[in-house]
Amino acid sequence: MVPLEVVAIRLSELPLNLLSGTTMPSAFSVFSLLICTATTGYAAMLAGGLTDQSTDDPEFMEQAWKAATKVNEEANDGEYYMIPTKVLSAKTQVVSGVMFTSKVLFEESSCKKGDVPVDQLKASNCAPKEGGKRVIYEISVLSQPWLNSEQVGVKVLRVLDPDEQV
Repeated sequence: MVPLEVVAIRLSELPLNLLSGTTMPSAFSVFSLLICTATTGYAAMLAGGLTDQSTDDPEFMEQAWKAATKVNEEANDGEYYMIPTKVLSAKTQVVSGVMFTSKVLFEESSCKKGDVPVDQLKASNCAPKEGGKRVIYEISVLSQPWLNSEQVGVKVLRVLDPDEQV
């Protein structure tokens, strides 16, 4: 991404004969390309815009595990904990902090509620239960590090059929 100030300086350094006569369309094309490149780069960084992220980014699975407490508080319908197993989509949005939004597959685990404290659930101590319930949740985490604040939101998107693939 090229800052607009650099584009203006570089254009002012062009030889005058480049901007006159038959070379004018070429100079105009170069100028247009530089302006488009610079403004496109800035648009991607604007506050409020959603940006797609890699589902392989470990940050999103960490956010899903943080949300597991809230998922299990709200999904009070079984004797086993629900745990995140796969990030299906991931986005960030710059607001008054960073909003992490993802769609995450949660599966019923082999960990019984009460055997492990919900805030200590981890992939290393709690595996998915064979044939257990599977639900896709939307997870949102607003991170504001300067306030030492994280706000977690969860929403059920849909319950999967037992043989449904994702």
